[in-house]
Amino acid sequence: MPANQLMPQDIERIIVVIPAFNEAGKIGRTVVKIPKNIIHKILVIDDGSTDATAKEAKSNGAEVISLAKHQGVGAAIRAGIDYARKNNYQIIVVMAGDDQDDPNEIPRLVRPLIQDNFLFVQGSRYLPGGKTMNQPRFRLITTKLFSFLFRLLAGHNITDGTNGFRAFRTSIFAQAEINLRQSWLDQYELEPYLLYKAVTLGLAVTEVAVTKIYPLQRKIGYTKMIPIVSWWSILRPLFYLKMGIRK
Repeated sequence: MPANQLMPQDIERIIVVIPAFNEAGKIGRTVVKIPKNIIHKILVIDDGSTDATAKEAKSNGAEVISLAKHQGVGAAIRAGIDYARKNNYQIIVVMAGDDQDDPNEIPRLVRPLIQDNFLFVQGSRYLPGGKTMNQPRFRLITTKLFSFLFRLLAGHNITDGTNGFRAFRTSIFAQAEINLRQSWLDQYELEPYLLYKAVTLGLAVTEVAVTKIYPLQRKIGYTKMIPIVSWWSILRPLFYLKMGIRK
């Protein structure tokens, strides 16, 4: 069976959650490429955008939840997870709204959840079969460094710990040790927090190869991260959890 296909009988209730902040011009391209034959809901969490993100997402077939103000990617993902749990979706796929992920690889992400009993699947651009396009050298260095620190502190061989393209079962939130309601997870912290928790709680975690595409024109913007501030936002869950400062 090709890597990007699932048999109809394998399909469960799958929701794609896309956090988006000022992604007009990109969010539409992302939504329209999502394979509708296996996805039951495309949910864009508009994180207080001041542009046409919400309108563009809706016009291309997504349902949109608009937050009253800009809160951060972690808060947006949490809102999507809350919706998925409330509406009885079994599988959540999280992907970026800036057209850097390839939606056609969603079947590849969810297959280990459906067929191999994994609970959490992390996308990796660095596994054999994965690839990057136009990746800045600085991003290569920082993503590799994070994954090294993750392996060191969590004791699990993750090759691409900062990749936001991932899928997991909603059942993992039955674990009392996973507490997304903490306000310190509102920014970039929630994603590494969730991966670290999944690994250290002994949940069945795996990686699959995916693609990451950066725009050729840097003026378009390939990240909304703020140097130093955002880097610490991503790194601190590893140290906080390892040292028991946070739970």
